Amino acid sequence: MKTERLSEQAANRAAYEQYIAELGTDDSAFRAKFREAFFHALQQQLTARQYEVLWMSEVEGLSGKEISYRLGISQSAVSRHLTRGKKRLRVLLSYNLELRSNGFA
Repeated sequence: MKTERLSEQAANRAAYEQYIAELGTDDSAFRAKFREAFFHALQQQLTARQYEVLWMSEVEGLSGKEISYRLGISQSAVSRHLTRGKKRLRVLLSYNLELRSNGFA
């Protein structure tokens, strides 16, 4: 279980670092358009709860315990929402990178 979590974290980190490196080469107009499209896609792909939990965790920096308390759900539910949301997020990021490497962006 712990090994799975570490490999998932490593995959998340690698996808994020590759995404940031690729984004750094773009002009600001493209970044603005991409950001708008990405957040729209993110809201379409994630459940409302996954989006909410990811936002609270990644943007607001809340712990699983704090998120659990705020939303009135168990910490294990918070963990499941984070895990599933990050998997979907990773798919979106990898799809964007694939399109860009094939010249579609």
